[in-house]
Amino acid sequence: MEKIRRNRADTTQRIVNALEDVLAEQGLEGARINQIAEKAGISKVLIYRYFGGLDGLMEYYVRMGRMFPHFTPAMLDQIRPIHQDDLAKVWYRQAIQMFRYMRTSKAAREVLKANVVENDPTADVISKAQDDELMRLVNQLSFIEGPDNQAISAVMLGALSYLTIQAQNNHTMVGIDLRSEQGWQRIEGAVKLIYLALNKMAIDTQSVKLSAQTKAQPASQW
Repeated sequence: MEKIRRNRADTTQRIVNALEDVLAEQGLEGARINQIAEKAGISKVLIYRYFGGLDGLMEYYVRMGRMFPHFTPAMLDQIRPIHQDDLAKVWYRQAIQMFRYMRTSKAAREVLKANVVENDPTADVISKAQDDELMRLVNQLSFIEGPDNQAISAVMLGALSYLTIQAQNNHTMVGIDLRSEQGWQRIEGAVKLIYLALNKMAIDTQSVKLSAQTKAQPASQW
């Protein structure tokens, strides 16, 4: 039984590696079961048996943690901020690291492009899986209640996704060369600045509310 599990795990890894190679070489539109099976050196029957087909394989790839990090409770405890002032560091570091990986992985960028493909069932499956993973990630990093982390993340991560796709298309954005490391250093600096500003604004708002509540309380009777 243990040998069977190891064999399945090894075959699964070969299939995922083959998928990444095909995505990097032919793009999302060129990814087909036959090409992936040939690249992995297996029968395509195994892809259907393990994943149900191309959609299932793509969904597995998105959810396996290579594109979007998976945090165990122990890892979350390690990155949990001690002070609210440090919350912004968690958010901007995770966002920057995640999209640095996507810029180095052509396969990941191809999967990211599924978010802008219209009228394609496979792209819809991939896009839904990505959104689910981003929701899971945002929920895990929402250490403090109050800010609308979901809406803030939609703006920030959506912008980074679009810029990453534009970089792959060799486009500029507001004159910034998205193909250059210097251009991305400027983008990352802006991401850091925005998260820090949002964090400060949330703390200031909370302080104002607490101050107003304290003033509204009746004086103690002695």
